[in-house]
Amino acid sequence: MKIFYIITCLLMLALSQQVVYAQQPPVIESGTEPVEGFVKLGMPLQEALTKITFMYPSLKSGNLIGEIVFEGEGVTREKDYIRLRKPIKRWWAGEEEVYRHSYYTLLSKYAVEGNRYIFVPLGVNGGGSGTFWNLNVVDKTILRSVESVGLGDRSRIEEIALADAHSDTVTITYIRRKIIRGEPSHDPKKAIEKHFRMIEGILREVENPLSPSDPDTIFIPAGEFEMGSNDTDAEDDEKPRHNVYIDAFHIDRYEVTNARYKKFVDANPQWQKDRISEKYHDGDYLKHWNGNNYPPDKGKHPVVYVSWYAAMAYAEWCGKRLPTEAEWEKAARGDRYGRDYAWGDSLDPDKANYGENVGDTTPVGNYDTNGYGLYDMTGNVWEWCLDEYDSDFYAISPSRNPLAGGTLTNWRDVRSVRVLRGGSWASNAKFMRVSDRTRFTPRITNNARGFRCVKPVTP
Repeated sequence: MKIFYIITCLLMLALSQQVVYAQQPPVIESGTEPVEGFVKLGMPLQEALTKITFMYPSLKSGNLIGEIVFEGEGVTREKDYIRLRKPIKRWWAGEEEVYRHSYYTLLSKYAVEGNRYIFVPLGVNGGGSGTFWNLNVVDKTILRSVESVGLGDRSRIEEIALADAHSDTVTITYIRRKIIRGEPSHDPKKAIEKHFRMIEGILREVENPLSPSDPDTIFIPAGEFEMGSNDTDAEDDEKPRHNVYIDAFHIDRYEVTNARYKKFVDANPQWQKDRISEKYHDGDYLKHWNGNNYPPDKGKHPVVYVSWYAAMAYAEWCGKRLPTEAEWEKAARGDRYGRDYAWGDSLDPDKANYGENVGDTTPVGNYDTNGYGLYDMTGNVWEWCLDEYDSDFYAISPSRNPLAGGTLTNWRDVRSVRVLRGGSWASNAKFMRVSDRTRFTPRITNNARGFRCVKPVTP
């Protein structure tokens, strides 16, 4: 009887434990949670690297120009990398001969897999002494690289980490080589950390791994660039070309549209067409509007007939400001410094609305973006900048965050001539160059002047 009682108690205890266990939620190990929209490779990542068609960049322009696959003849595989040796041929004395080799190195140890994309460093050596590194982005649905960003000549990759799989964001740390007293050096104290995210199919640098993706603004990283131009067709006020360092900022992806500007005047009656003070315009403010309504079918066109004062008021209302000339030019160059135009080195009427090819403004976003993902940085409408115009400013410009005319204490009291950039639908080709500058008094308005706004990362 005693034994029967013990067995019964043990059975009841086991049954109660099963009930309690059944009531517990299933345990999922960290990092194994299913991600919405996750694309499965169907093979190990390291195996997939040998199946991918990689696009490699031109060592001169940085543009993707050719394709390779890391398999077959010329491929060697080591623990941390895969290397491909390809012959470069030429015709000599009537015969084809191999005169040197190109080397492509895939740092497989740093390959990381995101939601839809694979991120991996690819090095290109055209047969010289240096290797140019770029971060390659592979679309897992087609096993083909679709984007890349240059990391510099002879850089040393320190780490690549998946910062956020859901948004396909990675953090990369690398060190650019410096020559110190004739010797190459990679100083760990000068390591560069950047965060990149695939946004609408384009690789963008973001402020930090958890930065929300704002569809209306683009993050422009801090850094130095060459401002101005020494070209023979450059005006005197574009000279001399000089190095400028700009702190990071966000800039509107599009020029401010009629639809957006209407929200501003509806919320601020003092800036409506029939109420604005005469000191803030030349009499043609919102000339083409019917009262407080923009022309039919023009909601997505850039707002025009707005003065510098009106642009400043709008920017202040939405918590932003107008870009400085230097910020505007850095953004317009699209991370490819030295270009004459926002899209490249030659004129192309299919790339922008200029020269009265259309005869009017066009909806924002009608043409391709520049390297940063910004629309209409060239053409459509001239864009007001924060600076006072000074034709000789480049000769005395500060090297860091320059602003001609100095900091504004009260923009409503400004009377000096202000800068405009970018050309318009009515401008000829000469004004399409990203270094071109023009100016007008802050009260002036016409049908070819508009604006966009910026917001500094650090106020």
